[in-house]
Order: sequence, then structure tokens, then C-alpha cells
Amino acid sequence: MVRLVILVAIAGCAVDNPPAAAPALDRDAFRCTVQPVLAARCAFGACHGTRARPFAIYAPGRERYQVGWDRPTAPITTTELEANFGIASGFTTTTATGEAWLLAKPLAVAEGGYYHRGADLYGAGDVFETRDDPGYRALAAWVGGATAAPECTPITEVGP
Repeated sequence: MVRLVILVAIAGCAVDNPPAAAPALDRDAFRCTVQPVLAARCAFGACHGTRARPFAIYAPGRERYQVGWDRPTAPITTTELEANFGIASGFTTTTATGEAWLLAKPLAVAEGGYYHRGADLYGAGDVFETRDDPGYRALAAWVGGATAAPECTPITEVGP
């Protein structure tokens, strides 16, 4: 009898709606549109340009991985780019706000974002004050499934 009760209880816990698969994120779109935004707006040493942060970003002139001390501004390496792609991809899961962490965390709370401590620590405000910011739009397009050709050119307009 106890076995029957346990079996019924276990069967009752079965999930009928498995989670949706994560969207495939395009590496070329990341390289050409997302990496420039992250390098310009997030990769400062006091922010996410350090391995001490969960969202750690490598960028020329900032934190580097196996790049000689005499070449800090050398172009980003394939290894660094792959590390950045991996960490950014991990932050495309949804938050309490229903948006990807990569979009909600740096967006001003007044615009529907999630609190970002850096805005208070450094007094410079949120990374993205509005959803119209070119950098925010680049990240949102990538999270939304935007793709790019392998021969794409990295963007230069990443916002203020």
C-alpha cells in the first residue's frame, strides 16, 4: 500500500510542460555587435573587467587572458572572445522582471530594468538609461536571435 501511495505521489509530480529550449545565439552577431558594447560599457576594471565578477568581460586595454603585459591593447583573442560569448550567453536567461539578465541588469529601473549596484557605486547612472540606447538595442537584438555574416564588421556606435 505504501508503495502505491509513493508511486501515485511521484506520478503526480510529473511536469507536463518542459522548459523551452534556449535560443541559439549567433557567434558572429556577438563578435560584431555585442562584444563592442560590452567592451565599451561594461569591461572597466572596477566593474566587469575583472575575473572577480561573475559577469567578467575581456577587452583590449582592460582585463586580458594570456596576452603579454606589453600588449594590453592587442586585438581580442579567439579565446577571450569565446569566454565572453560563453559568459554573456549564460546571462540570457530570464530574471524576476521576465527579461534576460543581460538586458535587465544594466537597464534603468524606471525603464523596467533590474537594480544594478554599479549605478550607485560610481554615480554615473545605469549603463542604459533607456531601451533606445544603441548599446541596449544591440544586446536586445542578439538575445532576440539576430544573426550576422562571418565577414561582418564590428560596430562602433555603442552609445555614450
